[in-house]
Amino acid sequence: MRDPNTSRTYLKTDRACQELRRSGLVLLRLSNGAACLMQAAELASNGARDEMQRLAGSGAVLILTETRMESLGRQLESEFCGASLPAHNLDHDRIGQLAVDQPAAGLLDGVTSLVGERRGSLADYATRLLRIAKLLPAALVTRLPTRDAAFQERLHEDNNLIVINDRDIDGYMDAAAQSLTIAARARVPLRVAPEAEVVMFRAELGGDEHFAVIVGQVDPASAPLVRLHSQCITGDVLGSLKCDCGDQLQGALALMAQAGGGILVYLAQEGRDIGLLNKMRAYALQDNGLDTIDANHALGFEMDERHFMPACRILEELGVSQLKLITNNPDKIAQVEAGGFTVVERVPMTPPSNEHNHRYIETKRDRAGHMTD
Repeated sequence: MRDPNTSRTYLKTDRACQELRRSGLVLLRLSNGAACLMQAAELASNGARDEMQRLAGSGAVLILTETRMESLGRQLESEFCGASLPAHNLDHDRIGQLAVDQPAAGLLDGVTSLVGERRGSLADYATRLLRIAKLLPAALVTRLPTRDAAFQERLHEDNNLIVINDRDIDGYMDAAAQSLTIAARARVPLRVAPEAEVVMFRAELGGDEHFAVIVGQVDPASAPLVRLHSQCITGDVLGSLKCDCGDQLQGALALMAQAGGGILVYLAQEGRDIGLLNKMRAYALQDNGLDTIDANHALGFEMDERHFMPACRILEELGVSQLKLITNNPDKIAQVEAGGFTVVERVPMTPPSNEHNHRYIETKRDRAGHMTD
């Protein structure tokens, strides 16, 4: 039976994300009573800041993550996950430049004060919620001047605001993963693996659908070959030469076919889980000279935003407890093992590079620790 608290956590977060994606305001509350109004900076209209200030009765600030601040030339102390900049005197274009534009010298000129924001703060949860929504983690925020619950409730009711709590954001990822169940399965002969079955997984609470491709005959108890593959529309579908994703996908399926069986888990995590739109923004930054990691940082994201809890849930549902993992990524191994699985062997997968993805592969090796030749 589904836990009603888990359902409530997921649905509240999902609704808040949809509100943010349509440029709406959300009331964010911490367990200590602190609260704020927040909006995605990239979608804020000309009058949005003034309306937020009127409703909250306080000045607006622009929240930027630590990685975005670093790309703008400001190094924060290690205890801070981001910074707030006064926004009450910034016009719409200036907010967009600070939150979205290509990093450039002088973008922070004229900003009179910066305040470091700690993990667990309103600023931290605001950017985390925007990440879940696949929006840039830059938030316009007006903190409420009181922790009075009655005042916050009136503000919510009078303005029809969606309310989201810190505990809902904390529990969202796990709730989404744990509710995944098999929704459909069918035989799908593949060019490299004629004996294949696709198993669709749907979260009972809603959200992303993932799937597994079972190649050949698989005995879950015998440590099958497994590949966790994150969606890459440009590489997997369009044949992009900027990455090695399509080659890794086809190579893993071929390897499973040769071995007589295996499981490919295909995860809806485009662009290391920043979404296709933001991935194209990162590509544009790479065209201007940044590598794949610095491009993500310039947009305010971490090097890799993926969590592999959904993959662990899928493997659990398929009866797998130990596996041979096809990967070059040490973080993927660590997350799978943290999920309670035994990786008995790492199987490398290193397709040949080309002139378009050579730097990308080198960056993964040299800066992200991928085990590639």
